[in-house]
Amino acid sequence: KHMVLAKVLVDRDSPFLKSIIINKGTKSGVKKGMPVTKENYLIGRIVDTNFLSSRVLLLTDLNSRIPVSLSENSTQAILTGSGTKNPKLEYLPEDYEFATEVNVFASGKDGIFIPGTPIGRTTLNTGKYTNEIKLFVDPNQLSFVTVQLLRINKENN
Repeated sequence: KHMVLAKVLVDRDSPFLKSIIINKGTKSGVKKGMPVTKENYLIGRIVDTNFLSSRVLLLTDLNSRIPVSLSENSTQAILTGSGTKNPKLEYLPEDYEFATEVNVFASGKDGIFIPGTPIGRTTLNTGKYTNEIKLFVDPNQLSFVTVQLLRINKENN
C-alpha cells in the first residue's frame, strides 16, 4: 500500500500558520516528512504524527519551503509559503522571464517530494507578472487528502 486516504479533522485558521490535522497517524504508516496530495496535486507534508492523527503543513504556511521546477525549461526555484493563499517563487535565476500559465512541479531535489508532482501555475496580477503561484488545490477547501507513504531515497535522484 503506497498511500492512505485521510479525512481532514481540524483547520488551523490563523492567518500565517496554515496547517491541518488529519485522522491518520503512525498506526497507518504515516511518518514525519511524507508528502500529502489531493487528486495527485501536492498540498503539503506531514510535520507531526501521533498514533491516530497527524498535522500537515500546507504549502501556504510561512514555514513551508520546497524545491520546484517550472515546466517551460525546468527552471529551478524554491516555493515559499507567504501566509496568503498564493505561495511565492524565490531564488529564480536573475534573468528569469515570467510567462503566464507556466506549471510548477515539485522537483524532488529534497529527497522528500515525488519529482513532477504538480503544484500550481504562474499568474498575472493586474497585468503584471508576479512571483505568486496559483495552487491547483485550494487549501481552504480540503475534506479528504492522501498521504504518500513512499519515501524517496535521496540516492535514487
